[in-house]
Amino acid sequence: MSLTTTETSICNSALIKIGADRINSLTETNKRAQLCSEQYSKVRDEVLRSHPWNFAITRAEFSQLSSTPAFGYTYEYSIPSDCLRILDLHDETIIWKQEGNKILSDSATIKARYIKRITAPAEYDSYFIEALALRLAADLSYSLVQSTTLSSLMTQQYERHLAFARSFDAQEGTPPDLTDDSFLEARL
Repeated sequence: MSLTTTETSICNSALIKIGADRINSLTETNKRAQLCSEQYSKVRDEVLRSHPWNFAITRAEFSQLSSTPAFGYTYEYSIPSDCLRILDLHDETIIWKQEGNKILSDSATIKARYIKRITAPAEYDSYFIEALALRLAADLSYSLVQSTTLSSLMTQQYERHLAFARSFDAQEGTPPDLTDDSFLEARL
């Protein structure tokens, strides 16, 4: 029997951690389901944005807008609606600035790596799932159990797990080359 990860199963993992009863669906009318439904997307996006999770990184060429910035830059580009955080551009020499939902630059093209809002839990890494459940547990604990101690404990567990999860995630793939730094070279 295979277990399928769903929003409800992640919320149930959070509820179990704080000693609350499980739910069958986020659409139930009880307080637990309503709080999970209210908080899940917000917390998911916060945890996704907190680290460049390998499963959530995507690459895209941004669309140049017909409008231009009032000053300072030549072009503006629309940021994809699923973009939670821009990590870097295809060319590190490009000077750019994010303002609202636009990128401003003098470059005629913008290609970027960014953290994509992934809404399908089946695509999540197992360490991310646990981090999300712990973060959700920290968020829900006071509302459901009225314990600031439990809330603090869940926050500490989330932060500890997140450090491990980030470390494991960062070890997947070839490490980036370290670039020479003229300051370091001068000191040698």
